[in-house]
Amino acid sequence: MKGLLLMFLFFSFFGFTQDFHYSQLDQSLTLLNPATTSTFSGFERITLQHRNQWLGAGTQFMTSMGMAEFSIGKEARKRSSYSGVGVYFMNDVGGDSKFSIKTGGVTASGVVPIGRSHSISAGLHAAFCNRSADFTRLSFLNQWNGTEFDSSIDPIEGNGISSFSHLDAGLGIAYGFNKENENTLSSNELSFQGGFSVQHLNKPKLRYNSLVNDQLYMKFCMHANVRYGLSPESNIEMSAAQFIQGPHYETIVGFFYRLKTKNASRITSFVSNQYFVFGTYFRSVGTVIPTIYFDLGAFRLGLSYDYEFGQLASMYKQSVEVSLKFNSGKKSIFSSSKLR
Repeated sequence: MKGLLLMFLFFSFFGFTQDFHYSQLDQSLTLLNPATTSTFSGFERITLQHRNQWLGAGTQFMTSMGMAEFSIGKEARKRSSYSGVGVYFMNDVGGDSKFSIKTGGVTASGVVPIGRSHSISAGLHAAFCNRSADFTRLSFLNQWNGTEFDSSIDPIEGNGISSFSHLDAGLGIAYGFNKENENTLSSNELSFQGGFSVQHLNKPKLRYNSLVNDQLYMKFCMHANVRYGLSPESNIEMSAAQFIQGPHYETIVGFFYRLKTKNASRITSFVSNQYFVFGTYFRSVGTVIPTIYFDLGAFRLGLSYDYEFGQLASMYKQSVEVSLKFNSGKKSIFSSSKLR
């Protein structure tokens, strides 16, 4: 029985070699491709994102992230080369053992205009990760006393997971087309951003216990976002990403409608256009993700709900995700630079 348990643990841990991810793809794009760091319209941006996964699982699986991005050398009313820097912290914890992945990292990008409306960028990513779990919170088969699980019985499991740390690295490239480098699109105008990235370039070793010396697969990502203006008041948007990580493949596609609810102020530069955005993401593993965004100019609030139709649907059907962004889109908080 102990050998069977160890085999189960081995394959369970092997499954962790695939990354966790968010459903709101466009809100955490910088984590997927460092080349998109600070490629937004504006100067600084702060992003908070939280996901509570599989609400019906009887235990919690939660992922939280906070990120700040800064632009260096971006000038108002001038398309010139500049750099972007991002700093983030992420905490992913799940299951009765509180299996935890804590990550702190930085991203850096260089953005070069190659025409009036075109730009290319390249970026690097480096992070420090810590993984840990507490096996004392688990119950084993040999702790069953005939009536109930007795935590005072020694499970005789000497190969429980220990805390360990590792470094991580990645890189990416991206291309963007945006006529005015703004969120606003007039009728028949188009904006586009796409890129390619590789994460876990150093293939970190995962030392879960003395029996396992696994490695984290390199992760390849291709992504694209297209927006098309239907009128000065509305546009449609499509996002797509393809992930390949070892034997794991996943595709996520999103379709959205953006409706302007308030025009930017002509008097002050601090009031931007506001939008209501609604649509849905689709994940290839069998998930439909209705999503809404309240774009309030400087702030953007996103809410999404995952509904599973795939193999997990019989047990886990519900996941909820929320995101909040603050974007100093018109004026830098560090200087007198303005976009208008």
